[in-house]
Amino acid sequence: MSTFLDDMIGPQPIRIVDLKLERSKLRIKNLTVLQYGHLPGRTLKQKEISYEHWAFTYIVRGKGSVQFNDEPVQRLEEGCLFWEWPGDRFTFGPDSEDGWDEYYITFEGSRVQEWLDNKIVIPGTVLRVGSDRNFIRKIETIGDLIESGIPDNTDRAALLLESLVFDFSVQDANQRAAHSTSKKPEFVLQILEDIASNLYQPWEEQQVWERNHISRSTLRRVVQQNTGYPLNEYVNRLKISEAKKLLRLTTWQIKEISQRLGYQDPAYFSRLFKKYTGTSAADYREKTKLGE
Repeated sequence: MSTFLDDMIGPQPIRIVDLKLERSKLRIKNLTVLQYGHLPGRTLKQKEISYEHWAFTYIVRGKGSVQFNDEPVQRLEEGCLFWEWPGDRFTFGPDSEDGWDEYYITFEGSRVQEWLDNKIVIPGTVLRVGSDRNFIRKIETIGDLIESGIPDNTDRAALLLESLVFDFSVQDANQRAAHSTSKKPEFVLQILEDIASNLYQPWEEQQVWERNHISRSTLRRVVQQNTGYPLNEYVNRLKISEAKKLLRLTTWQIKEISQRLGYQDPAYFSRLFKKYTGTSAADYREKTKLGE
């Protein structure tokens, strides 16, 4: 592993590894790692720089900012990550003379479009994934793999990159969900808890809005905004989730489970179960038994 000094970037040794072989030797054609970089103590600030390829920059120490084109400046701190892509301008760098520590990976390939289509990568968004040693280890492994100059290792680097990008997306989503939950007003949590604690009753939405001293429209709006589902669908999904647990853990007949969850019509319960799980209640129970 070779490092070198570049006073323009910062006062500490850095490591940059470029792709070392012809791409015709690679078996994975839709994603290629082009460059790996580890820049500890970076003090260099980039202004309106553009790129020919995709990349991500992961900050593991320090604070700073990033601006995409003429969009508002976004703050960066330890554990933040942002994307760079062809065709736009990027201004970023650390706040202080101490600089920041960063890792970056440059890559290209048609696979990136699939990430974009499925919102695994969202340009212009700062991800907050935390300073995770597992992430750092994977990034450093990518650098080692392409430095080897072995085609199979370079393909492995591409596969590891895709795994890493997916992990970044999931971790950022989890962080945002946790933050959102912690910031929900108390009355929102109270309403959702009220619904969840009354699954073994016939569904009567009027009782919920009366118990919580709100209007029907407020109840429906709160549930839709905080769960993503219309009120009745949200309740049915909770009940079917509970039914799955009862099918696994009890010997109750399906009709009895239906009635215990407030569905007096077993046929209606069966239709809902299949709608939300893709299988019948009887088949679900049988499959879970086989998996024991």
